[in-house]
Amino acid sequence: MQLWLHNKSFMIRLLQNREPDNMKDNGFSSLNEIVESFDGRLTESDRVILSILLNDPKSAVFLSVAQLAEKADVHKSTVVRLAHKLGFDGYPELRAQLRSQLHPEVVLDERSQQRLDSIAQGSNLNALIQSEIAALNAISESLSQTQVDAAANKLADAKIIHIVGRGSARPLVMHFDRRLRRLGFQTNVALNLQRRDLAEKFMSLGADDVVVFFAFQAPASLPAGYEGLILHSAEMGAKSIVISDSTGPTIRPRADITLSISRPDEGVMQLRTGPLVVCEALAMTLAHKNSEQAVTGLEGLERLRNNLFNDKGSS
Repeated sequence: MQLWLHNKSFMIRLLQNREPDNMKDNGFSSLNEIVESFDGRLTESDRVILSILLNDPKSAVFLSVAQLAEKADVHKSTVVRLAHKLGFDGYPELRAQLRSQLHPEVVLDERSQQRLDSIAQGSNLNALIQSEIAALNAISESLSQTQVDAAANKLADAKIIHIVGRGSARPLVMHFDRRLRRLGFQTNVALNLQRRDLAEKFMSLGADDVVVFFAFQAPASLPAGYEGLILHSAEMGAKSIVISDSTGPTIRPRADITLSISRPDEGVMQLRTGPLVVCEALAMTLAHKNSEQAVTGLEGLERLRNNLFNDKGSS
C-alpha cells in the first residue's frame, strides 16, 4: 500500500510542473557556479542571455549591455534585471566577473577571430574542422577530470544506470548505453518517452540506481517529466547526472552532478562533439576503475557473439 501511494505521488509529479523556490547564493568564483547555485526563477529571456554569456565568454566580455540585449533580442532592462537577480550590482559587475575567470591572453583574440572569418569565406569542410577543434579545446575550459571522476564514481556503484533523452540526444543516448553494456553495466533506456510512459518505466527505480539525463538547449529540449523524475530520484535515494551544453547551469531542479560542456559556436553549429567526448571519458574512467568487470563484460559479449554466429538453427 505504501509503495502504491509512493508511485502514485511520483506519477502525479511527472504530470505537473512545479516552480523552484527563490533563493540567492552568489558566493562562488565563476559565473557558471553562480548560475548553478541560483535557486530563483530564470525566465526564457534570462536563459537566452546566459546562453550567450556561457557559450562564448571570450567574446561576451566585450559586449555592452546594449549589444548583449540586441544579440539576445531582449530589452536592455532585461539584462540589468538578470544581473541584479544573480546578485550583481549591475551588468558591468557581471561582465567583470566573466572577465576575471578568463585567461589574460583571451583579450588578444582578434587574430583568432580574423582566422575564423577567413575560414567562413572558404571551404565548409575547413570551417567544420576548425569548429570542431575549437569545440574540443573548449571542453577543458568547462569541465575537469575531477568532475568526470565524481560522475564515474556514482556510475561505478550503480545497480542500474537509467539513461534519459529526447530528440537530437538520441545518438548519444544509444552510444552511451552501448558503451556501458559492453563494460558489464545494466542499463535502462528511456528515449522520447512521454510522462505516462516514463512513470511506468521508472516505477522500479531504487536507491542503488543512477539516472543520466542528456539535455541540450534547455529548457526547450529537456526530457518530458524531467522535474518530476529528478524529485522522485532524490526521494528514492537514487543519484542523478545531467550531461548538457552551456545551458546546463540553468536547468532546474539541479541534478546531483551536472557535466556542462560549451562550444564557442554553439548557436550556429549544434553538434555534439563535446558530450560525445564526455561519454567516452566516463566509459574509459569506469573501465579503469574496475578493469576486471570491464574485461568480464567484453568476454561475455564475445562468447555471446560466437554462440549467435555459430548457431546452425533453421531460423
